[in-house]
Amino acid sequence: MTLIELMIAMLVLATGIMASMGLIVRAISGDAWSKQLSNSTVLAQTVTERIMAVPATTNSTSLTITDCTGTASPVSTFTGGAGLNSNGEVDFTQSAVTNYQMYYTDCDTNGHQATYDIRWNVQAIANSNGNVKLLTVSSQLKQVTGTNRVVFAPEATVRTIVGQGT
Repeated sequence: MTLIELMIAMLVLATGIMASMGLIVRAISGDAWSKQLSNSTVLAQTVTERIMAVPATTNSTSLTITDCTGTASPVSTFTGGAGLNSNGEVDFTQSAVTNYQMYYTDCDTNGHQATYDIRWNVQAIANSNGNVKLLTVSSQLKQVTGTNRVVFAPEATVRTIVGQGT
């Protein structure tokens, strides 16, 4: 009888351990998703801040952003840019628009590199005489060099109004 009780206890313990393993896998996956979303958000915010540094009344393509590999990408602040979906976010299924899209390579201290697809849209706000614009910047992980594969790539979008008070 004791042997049967021991086997039942082991079965219950094994079931609990297997369930815990599933929770651990989900937690690791959620952590990786959060990290990718955080990185995408930081890059979208960086591009937003660089564009915001240009006065809204100035339409320029002289602005460039350089990534860690030394690749310089031109950034246009003219009205126009990437297509938006019905939610007002950049639609990555549409073709990229020149000077409104860049592949930005992010490097870490361990030599790993990740490439992000960053796109933006600039819209003039009605009755502002071109002095105020709505800026939408979205970033999404595109590829990882080395043996790491992209399992998921959350998209981060930052929207802001440029030119108020200038």
